[in-house]
Amino acid sequence: MFSVAHPTQRWSQALRASNLLSLSVPREYGGRGAGWDEVLQTVRDLSERDGTLARLFAVHHLQLASVLLLGSREQSERLLPRSVECEWLWGEAVNHQERRLLAREHRRGGFLLQGGRHDCFGAEAVDWLLLSAWHAPSDGLLIAALPTDRDGLDRFEPNGGSLLRCHEVRLHPEDILQPPGLPWTPRAQLRGSLAALLQANLALGLAMRVCDGLPARTMVGGLRRIVGLGLRLSEQATVSLESALLAGNSLSFTRGAALATLVAETAVVAQQAVELGLRQEGVRARLLAGAT
Repeated sequence: MFSVAHPTQRWSQALRASNLLSLSVPREYGGRGAGWDEVLQTVRDLSERDGTLARLFAVHHLQLASVLLLGSREQSERLLPRSVECEWLWGEAVNHQERRLLAREHRRGGFLLQGGRHDCFGAEAVDWLLLSAWHAPSDGLLIAALPTDRDGLDRFEPNGGSLLRCHEVRLHPEDILQPPGLPWTPRAQLRGSLAALLQANLALGLAMRVCDGLPARTMVGGLRRIVGLGLRLSEQATVSLESALLAGNSLSFTRGAALATLVAETAVVAQQAVELGLRQEGVRARLLAGAT
């Protein structure tokens, strides 16, 4: 356990006090029902002020969306209203490439988890987690939602990087959002696009903060143009995302792939904006240091 003074706990407490935890939850589940344009604007606003707080906010809302995208109607009806009522903060331990966290069938249904996962940002300060585990017999991943106080689940923060360890952690059938061995639907694949779009807006918020801190000269004007392009691409991607979400189970792979391409373009421009902004900030700092 961490003291109140621990930075991750301070960020989580600030987010819990912000009245933003239910922002993206549909009204039918007791949330505020904000569109993704408002959620992404909030990501940028927070990123301009505190990048870590913004990332915790983005990760939280990605997991809430994941319940809707990956889970059943019954799982959404069970988890989302309770999340709003109890003000749960959600974290993530999903990695499609890593196989150190293993799942095997339990004799009474569900699975048992054994192993660990590194770099689970903020996991030590959240109430619920989405996690992935490798299931060797099906040669695939499962994705589950579970409370962080589940028996056998330990969370640490060694050297600034969150670590998750599971020792015979029980996953019940109702915990499984995406069973192993089943092909992903176009709707489920929207999760990847949403994750990338959130990350792009974290970067755009950081670039906007750099813009505001630099004098309005020619190079800054160039930075502002790149940020403006990133914002326009993000707006287009958000409109496409909302349309894809409305399509529901009728969403096609082609349409999902088009969205992924647009989000990737947004992410590239956002990263360029950050890199240019940091270079300009560094040049200005060196010039100021040389003048003193």
